[in-house]
Amino acid sequence: MNRGNPDGPFLATALGKRAARRPMWIMRQAGRYLPEYRAMRERYSFLELCNTPEAAAEVTLQPIDRFDLDAAILFTDLLVPIAPMGVGLRYEPGPVLSRTVQSAADVEALGALDPDTDLAPMLETVRLVRQRLDPGKALIGFVGAPFTLACYMIEGKGSKTWDRTRRLLHEQPEVFDALLDRLASALEPLVAALVANGCDAVQTFDSWAAVLAPGDWAERCAPRTERLLRAARDAGGVAIHYVNGAAQHMPRMVESCAHVLAFDWRLDMSAARALAPDTTLQGNLDPTMLFAAPDRLRQAVRAVCTGAGAERHIFNLGHGILPEVDPAAVEVLCDEVRRS
Repeated sequence: MNRGNPDGPFLATALGKRAARRPMWIMRQAGRYLPEYRAMRERYSFLELCNTPEAAAEVTLQPIDRFDLDAAILFTDLLVPIAPMGVGLRYEPGPVLSRTVQSAADVEALGALDPDTDLAPMLETVRLVRQRLDPGKALIGFVGAPFTLACYMIEGKGSKTWDRTRRLLHEQPEVFDALLDRLASALEPLVAALVANGCDAVQTFDSWAAVLAPGDWAERCAPRTERLLRAARDAGGVAIHYVNGAAQHMPRMVESCAHVLAFDWRLDMSAARALAPDTTLQGNLDPTMLFAAPDRLRQAVRAVCTGAGAERHIFNLGHGILPEVDPAAVEVLCDEVRRS
């Protein structure tokens, strides 16, 4: 299987080598802020788009064609891999699960996951993108961290506070642990399959880690995410550890086996660099800065780059790009990163 050039800007930086320039990509870079993506959505529902390889590959490559970014990230959704486990996933438009996990019996009832059969469209999309992607650019696959996936499986839909999830953690810790273990076991083969089919890197998304106390996250959640990061490394891929809420969790993050630590804008980049002086960092511009005037946006980009230093930094946002962003603002961002 073809892979990206290890001396390309993204992979070289991720692996701690000197690169020709500071690489960049954007979380949710293939999405609703792009008119070409909106045109695709007129033809496909969200799940249809995720599960139609030719269309998903086209969407994955749209931001590369427009902005010349250094990495493509596979177009799919965090919850797509758990749909075959029998959770009854649908989008209204946000994700809703008709079956939730509240007990040990619910965990036992979850189906097995075979990536080669259950997620064949996803893996075919990986192969198509890798065939079409410039070898100097990396392809990133991703999975939800077990804790973040568990949040949806316990509550059945999105939440701002995830109270039911935290209640289960404290009221039935053995059920909580069993669910995270089941998810880690299900996703380890998927991580390996993503790399085997052409992904150069796999990013774990712990999007809801901020709702947990540092001790709870470090003891119960981080070890299960570590299994997925290790699976990426063992398969020969780059492991990227993204945590939303890193300000409280960074001391545990730096102990992980990840090649790259990625985090939200609420942790100052210079503070993160002090905690991880020899690790590649990814991030971490506030996504709403893309609504600022161009001169203020440029200033904010420079501040992130200065805080990270000239090497071992992959520029990104601290969370996904918002649908209302003008693509022209992304052009300004890219221009300033290239000047840094």
